Amino acid sequence: MINIQTEITAINAKFDQAFNTKKAEDIAQLYEENAVVMPAPAGAPVVGVQAIQAFFAGLIEAGVIEHKLTLTEAVADGNLAYQRGIWAAAMIDAEGNKQSFGGNVHVVYHKQVDGAWKAVTHIWN
Repeated sequence: MINIQTEITAINAKFDQAFNTKKAEDIAQLYEENAVVMPAPAGAPVVGVQAIQAFFAGLIEAGVIEHKLTLTEAVADGNLAYQRGIWAAAMIDAEGNKQSFGGNVHVVYHKQVDGAWKAVTHIWN
């Protein structure tokens, strides 16, 4: 049996791969239909798969690159699980210099009928 740390690490890899290959539609598939993304700092909540896809497409279009999620802890209890970890990314500024940034991330997942986990709440700072 696969443990929750392995499953969420695989989800993180899918997220990073989709982000870094500029496929916002693949990112959106990792969320439940009415999921909520709460961006930092104090950004307005983004609700629903279509809005989440558009949000991440906007970050990609704005030039965010090298996205990386790193799992610190994952816990499952029945049909719910959460991930705590760190994220990192970068952008190239107007002078051509790479600026790296990152912070903490927390994601709550819901187990689907087919056994897959999809995010229902995603927040970072």
